[in-house]
Amino acid sequence: MTKTPTERRPLGLVSVALLSFFSVCGGPFGSEQIVSACGPLVGLTSLLLFPLVYSLPLNLLLAELCSAFPIDSSFCTWVGLAFGRSWGFYVGYWSWLASTFDAAVYPCLVTASLFMNMDTSWEMKTLVRIALLTLFMIPTLFSINFVGKASVWLAVVVLVPFVVLIVTAVPQMNFHHVLAIGPEMDWTQLISLLFWNFRGFDAMGAYAGEIHNPQANFHRAMLLSLFMISATYMLPLLAAAAVNKPNYTTWTDGEFPTIAQFIGGAWLARWVAISNGVSSFGLYFVESTANGFRLTGMADIGFAPRWFMLRDEATGCPRRSILFIYGLGVAMCAVDFSTILGVTNALSILAQLVQSCAGISLRYTHADIQRPYRVNLDKSALAAVMALPIALGVAIFVNQLCVNSITVFLTGGAIIIGVVFRFSMQLQEKGYERIAKENDIS
Repeated sequence: MTKTPTERRPLGLVSVALLSFFSVCGGPFGSEQIVSACGPLVGLTSLLLFPLVYSLPLNLLLAELCSAFPIDSSFCTWVGLAFGRSWGFYVGYWSWLASTFDAAVYPCLVTASLFMNMDTSWEMKTLVRIALLTLFMIPTLFSINFVGKASVWLAVVVLVPFVVLIVTAVPQMNFHHVLAIGPEMDWTQLISLLFWNFRGFDAMGAYAGEIHNPQANFHRAMLLSLFMISATYMLPLLAAAAVNKPNYTTWTDGEFPTIAQFIGGAWLARWVAISNGVSSFGLYFVESTANGFRLTGMADIGFAPRWFMLRDEATGCPRRSILFIYGLGVAMCAVDFSTILGVTNALSILAQLVQSCAGISLRYTHADIQRPYRVNLDKSALAAVMALPIALGVAIFVNQLCVNSITVFLTGGAIIIGVVFRFSMQLQEKGYERIAKENDIS
């Protein structure tokens, strides 16, 4: 007999925090342009404030609702309660699709690093992407308990070289460099990067049914992971900006190996580059696992085909869902991801906006729901605190759609496909209800 998630619940506080760490961050890679967009002073100050004004209120609200509904794809249930089942489906679908695209990027990033400055055919790169994707996927088939424990060791491997980088940088630091303001202020890029580097906390709701003592561990894991992620970005960037070699104005995505070369030499650069590969593996490893539970959780409540409901009897691993996501990833290995990343961001923001509004709405319409953890604010104060994160989310969503016309087309297409699929599911449900009534009458 298959154990239910409630009977299993293998994930403790540390495992959940590390899973959240790899769902959102996985290391400081990709944060370099936070400094180069507007300069060290503005970038680092923004990096300090953004998690406090945006991520913290949103995370605590997510913890409140996920602890009240500790099941896989928890957010589908409480968004559906707030706004109707269709909105619960849309949030799950947008979140699942964004994470599917996002996870498939990481094998491609490793492939790009392997073939940097090499004239390699598209066919060879595609084969290597598929091979890496397969290698990354296989460990996700074991169990989420294995993924949680492995995340601890992956975090150590990823972060140790940055501890060494910071220590090595100390004698070279000149904090006068940290006070510099960029010659050109690219606020749009800065805000987009901040959101990108702090997106993904809602993944915890995807496997809420696997978390031990969710009433106590949800908000603690949210706070612990937010602190870890903020420190993971802030400390290496602060050290690198204080050394300022190469000059911060030249920093682009993936600059940390070059920064490490200037600070510690070739050995540190190679170590950081290896850490980057491990980070990409960890990000795919955790995000793909969470996405499998997200799809299976949606199937549990009728938002995805019942075929995806099957879990492994011993571990509860949703292997069908994970293999389906892997198949989509293989197809995407042949695609250029520059535009798709904009779609990923847009869909992720859209899901977060609906989740935030639903959380506030439930305080007014379903105040009697038992909430084992509750944000210590009344409904009016909570709405006021959430106003800024929601306004920022709307601004970032509009900005993502303005990237180019292809992004608008693909985002709109993804939304329309979801609407059509939901409509077909509703027709199917009505058909089942009609057949059941006819059988009762006969």
